[in-house]
Amino acid sequence: MIINGVSVGPYQLGWRLQELEEKISISGFVEEELDKHYTITTNTLKFWVEKEQGEITQITVFGEYEGKFLGKIGVGNRLSDLNDLDIKWIKEDYVYKLPDYPGICFELEDIDDWDELLAPIEFISIYCS
Repeated sequence: MIINGVSVGPYQLGWRLQELEEKISISGFVEEELDKHYTITTNTLKFWVEKEQGEITQITVFGEYEGKFLGKIGVGNRLSDLNDLDIKWIKEDYVYKLPDYPGICFELEDIDDWDELLAPIEFISIYCS
């Protein structure tokens, strides 16, 4: 289950790096150091850990991740599905945000014959809003 601005499955925004590493150690992960963040990536999840505070500020799902937002929208769905559910969205740069649900955004797959309503959702991110 994906909860905007809060959690993805059992993983919570605001967790410290050590707590996250304890929870995902079984499945393995790749850690990368960036300027202001560490990223921790598994086969379906990416965590952004802010260096200064040492807390998770963003969680992204992708690939075969099966959890859903509102029990209905997941990786592979389309913006047309959001329209069918009467969920409002806005485009900001290359991400799609939901004004009625702060703390969540979508990125679409770059497909041939681009149509933003039909391109599959490739990444879903929750973040501290």
